[in-house]
Amino acid sequence: MEPQTIFVYLACFVFIILAYIIPKKIKPYEIYATSLFAIVLGLVVDTILAVKYKFYVLDKPGVQIPPLIGQVILYYTGSLIILNFFPYNKSKMWKVVYILFCSLLSVAFEYISFKFGFIKYNEWKISYSAFCYPIIITLFILHYKFFQWLAKKT
Repeated sequence: MEPQTIFVYLACFVFIILAYIIPKKIKPYEIYATSLFAIVLGLVVDTILAVKYKFYVLDKPGVQIPPLIGQVILYYTGSLIILNFFPYNKSKMWKVVYILFCSLLSVAFEYISFKFGFIKYNEWKISYSAFCYPIIITLFILHYKFFQWLAKKT
């Protein structure tokens, strides 16, 4: 097994354990809906940027099973962890700091993924990711709030 495959499976295992042991503040149906949103958003973005425009490659060119498993698990668990600890009842400043902190952690994880060869950049730069992560995390939060609104409405 190649180092990048071992890395993605090990990272998935760690994220699954973290997502399992953290105390859940959000309801199971909210976890389901928001995690599905995160998976779909992540796969669509990666399909456009990696497959269509070839800005980067996950593992090897084309669709590969280990990266696909990694994407689904990491998007699911990552969104669960991010949304679970989000400071919903704090000031806007705390929310911005939290989003930036999670973005920093995401960039660090991407850098480690790059070092293990799981991500290979063509025209993409990690600084682009640093710009994108706050937007993606904000989309997770907005989707979660929208889903809560829908649930209350029904």
